[in-house]
Amino acid sequence: MMLMIKRAIFAILIIVNCIVIFNFSAQNSEKSTESSDVIVNKVVNTISHVRKKTKKDTLKKTVTVVVRKLAHFSIYALLGVWEMLLLNTFNLSVKQKILMCVIFGGLYALSDEIHQNYVGGRSPEVRDVCIDTLGIFCGGMLGVAINKVFKFKK
Repeated sequence: MMLMIKRAIFAILIIVNCIVIFNFSAQNSEKSTESSDVIVNKVVNTISHVRKKTKKDTLKKTVTVVVRKLAHFSIYALLGVWEMLLLNTFNLSVKQKILMCVIFGGLYALSDEIHQNYVGGRSPEVRDVCIDTLGIFCGGMLGVAINKVFKFKK
């Protein structure tokens, strides 16, 4: 019974994570830029305050790329954690779990980029699929580590 509850919880977390990703991807370019600019502007202002001679325009372009790509990586890493925690409830080898995690996550990342092709001002990028898949893999490995810690404490 407890196993079924764990599976249901992790499945729900995966679905919620996918919905959040979908909603971010459904934002047009203006709304997406507005969302990331909240963080970008804070980072740029902090750096330019510390380094007075920094050119804000150049810095903003660099920080924007870093923030947006880290957002991709992070949200997919979280998805990878949830996937692996779900897969850990099944009697599979670690290799099988990692493979399933990366395949599902990679396909979701690919479908997400295709989805962006139909959103105003957005376009699919192979680089983003690679970043997302790397996030899935790293999150999955974190899920493996979490499982080992909890098995260790039993």
